[in-house]
Amino acid sequence: MREREQDATGSERLRVLVVDDSPVARAVLRSILESDPGIEVVGLARNGWEAVQLTSRLRPDVITMDVRMPEMDGVEATEQIMAYYPTPILIVTASLAKEDVDFSFRMLEAGALDIFEKPAGDDPVALRACAQALVERVRLLSRVRVITHLRGRRRRKSEPTYPLQGTPQGASRLVVIGASTGGPKALQRVLSRLPSAFPAPILVVQHIASGFIQGMCEWLAGEIRLPIGVARDGEVLEPGRVYVAPENRQLVPEHDRLHVSDRPRTTPMPSVDVTMQEAARVFGARAVGVLLTGMGSDGAQGLLAIRKAGGQTMVQDQSTCTIYGMPRAAIELGAAQKVLPVEEIASALMEAVYQNVAIPT
Repeated sequence: MREREQDATGSERLRVLVVDDSPVARAVLRSILESDPGIEVVGLARNGWEAVQLTSRLRPDVITMDVRMPEMDGVEATEQIMAYYPTPILIVTASLAKEDVDFSFRMLEAGALDIFEKPAGDDPVALRACAQALVERVRLLSRVRVITHLRGRRRRKSEPTYPLQGTPQGASRLVVIGASTGGPKALQRVLSRLPSAFPAPILVVQHIASGFIQGMCEWLAGEIRLPIGVARDGEVLEPGRVYVAPENRQLVPEHDRLHVSDRPRTTPMPSVDVTMQEAARVFGARAVGVLLTGMGSDGAQGLLAIRKAGGQTMVQDQSTCTIYGMPRAAIELGAAQKVLPVEEIASALMEAVYQNVAIPT
């Protein structure tokens, strides 16, 4: 392995491998990344096969990976890299075609960490903001400890059974789940463990790159037993359904229906806080809040509102989070009653919706 070079301050430079079949895209991404003196692009790959070979030889700190490429696509390359040379991978794509979106979520399932929309357009202000966001995302993911992923052994098994007591609360209860970076995979691991007869509606607020919410719903639909879709204004809340906040819209529960609106304006948008705070107001002790992996603090205040209203709250633990920001912020506020590995959250949700009383605060 090569020794890391240092920047002007004497700090080690972050080593990045850029993978894209377009020479123009490779050049643009390299220019953006190396505009930060603390980042060095150590390799450029034209396809997945070259990406695997260069990862083996260069051992970069982060890989930016395109989706559709000749010889070996991003899915297979991600599978190979995560099986043999585990490395943080950021999917960088400009295409929102259904097949490319499907590929992106298959890459997340194989071990990639996040999706980023490829810089494009003529607006210099927007391009600068996008470039800065890309640099920040690469820096963030470089700190993630990744593990080996061996694909192909997991298939859906029979529905889980739970030793439950009490009367199911049905639609009188509401579950709200918030997530950001690493969220799609965490959602899959939670929702796939819930039975088709789950007795409460579930609202999901996921921060993700523009244009990918519908694709995430379609990918999850093939992974879980519950019906799932992007929420529509006025839609009736039904037990056992998953409603995902649409892009740039707030998702607000109103007793038996949903309200989708562009107000209030927040950053990020949709906001986990907005959805959870309204769930606490409308459902009170019958609300259940969950915060999964993600950067920032969105959802911490909302989770606290649910706890203060007498509802039940839980967060994903640090050991299973891609990014511990959102759960940590909630814990520091005293909003989280339970801190659980992602594999245990489904069981905790089942217990929560079947209980007649909330956990004492």
